[in-house]
Amino acid sequence: MQLNQLRSAYHITGPLLMYVGNLERYQGIDLLIDSFKLALAKTRDARLVIIGGAPEHIAQYQRRSQQLGIDTCVHFVGKRPVEDLAYYLAQADILVSPRVQGNNTPMKLYSYLDSGKALLATDLPTHTQVLNHQVAWLALPTAQEFSQGMVDLIQDPTLRERLGTEAQALVAKQHTYEAFSAKLVGLYDWLQGQLLGDIQPSNLSFE
Repeated sequence: MQLNQLRSAYHITGPLLMYVGNLERYQGIDLLIDSFKLALAKTRDARLVIIGGAPEHIAQYQRRSQQLGIDTCVHFVGKRPVEDLAYYLAQADILVSPRVQGNNTPMKLYSYLDSGKALLATDLPTHTQVLNHQVAWLALPTAQEFSQGMVDLIQDPTLRERLGTEAQALVAKQHTYEAFSAKLVGLYDWLQGQLLGDIQPSNLSFE
C-alpha cells in the first residue's frame, strides 16, 4: 500500500492533529470530534487526521463531522499497517488520545512519546499511569476542556516542542528500546500481518 504524504494528499497547510486507533466508543471519538468543532472557532486552519477504524465506524463519524459542518477539516485515512505508524506520527504536529473508558494503558502511547510530538490526552487513569503534565497536555474528558487543550497546543509551538522533548526524555529514561522490545516481542509476533485499528489484546493495546 502506498504511503500517504498527508499534507499534500489533503492540502493541509496549518497545524495537523492526529488520532491513531480504532473508532470504538470507548476511544472517545465523539469527544474528539465535538472538541475539534469548538477548537476550529479559534484555530480555523487546523486539520484533524484520523487513522484506523472499521468502514462502518468511519462512515458513522464522517456523518457526525458533516452534521457539525467540519467534514472538510476532518480526514479519515482508514487502516494502516502497524509498521507504518512512525511514518504517520512524524507528519503530525499534535497527537491526541481522547479515550474516555478503560484502565489499560494504550501501547501506542510509547510510540507517541518517542515521536517527539506534543501529546494531548484525557486526564484519566488509562493515560496517567504513564503520562504526567510534564510530558503531555492532560485535559478533562469534556468537549470544552479537551478543545481548550487543542487550542493551547496549536497556538503555542514552544509548548509543543517542550512537551515533545520531555516525552522523548521520559522514554529514554524509563522505557528503553531494549526493555520495551523484550516486553513486546510476543505481541509483535501476534501482530504480524494485522492492520492498525483491529488490535485488542487483553492488557496491551496500540489503540
